[in-house]
Amino acid sequence: MDPATIALVAGLCFLVSFVYSNLGLGGGLLFVPILVSLGIGAGQDVNRVVVPISLTFTIATASAAVLTHRRRGFLDLASARILLPGAFLGTLAGTATNVLFLDRTAFLVFFTAVLLLFGALMVREKLRRAVPEDRDDPRRHTSKRKWYAAAASVGSGFFSGAAGVGGGLVNVPILTVILGRQARKAVGTSSFVIVPVAALGFVLTLLLNAWRGSASMPAEFVLIPLVFPVLFLGAYLGSTVGLTRLKTRTVALIFIAVIFVTAAKMILVDLLGLL
Repeated sequence: MDPATIALVAGLCFLVSFVYSNLGLGGGLLFVPILVSLGIGAGQDVNRVVVPISLTFTIATASAAVLTHRRRGFLDLASARILLPGAFLGTLAGTATNVLFLDRTAFLVFFTAVLLLFGALMVREKLRRAVPEDRDDPRRHTSKRKWYAAAASVGSGFFSGAAGVGGGLVNVPILTVILGRQARKAVGTSSFVIVPVAALGFVLTLLLNAWRGSASMPAEFVLIPLVFPVLFLGAYLGSTVGLTRLKTRTVALIFIAVIFVTAAKMILVDLLGLL
């Protein structure tokens, strides 16, 4: 790969990790379109190249966010344990769906649909403001709701494995709306859940691709060791600044717009070739 492309990937993804580390998201919703738009994995199966790279970038972003949020007391390990089993199960199904059944066009259609769905969910959640953002709601942290949360986390894992994203857009609403966790604690806890789920998705993708006869590592995987530390630094700086100066709600609203713009770009350029 040429140095200019590597630098461009690193720069754009650094910005994504800087902001997404404040939202409990791994950044895959934008990592994947960035990689596709820059021609990473062109002519190859997206699930063989782009998805595993995106998952490692997601791990970098989420792990840095865990460190900063844990230091400020915004990590709920009990809630994370509720979400992890379902998320692991969903990752198994999602990764198998991605590797075994989706070609490039099908993947792009699926991923665009995920963008639009999650963007709509974020708009709905921000407009409703059903849960106060600055405190926990213990009335929602009941045994019944914990079962609901565990079941819903299967969807988080599925989208993580199938689309190369962290699943945070499902995790955060589960934690705030179902379990009544405050927004900042939901961000830190979602980031914690994302790390092992994305790691599982990465390993499963490699194993399934090897089983299909694609055992060799794509040349584009050189991006992983080169860009991973850049994204970790971006997420660490972003979440450190965000915890002291940025309002999560404001940043989220900005990136809702980014999600819809990204979805429109994928429809018009990557799928229809109109621009």
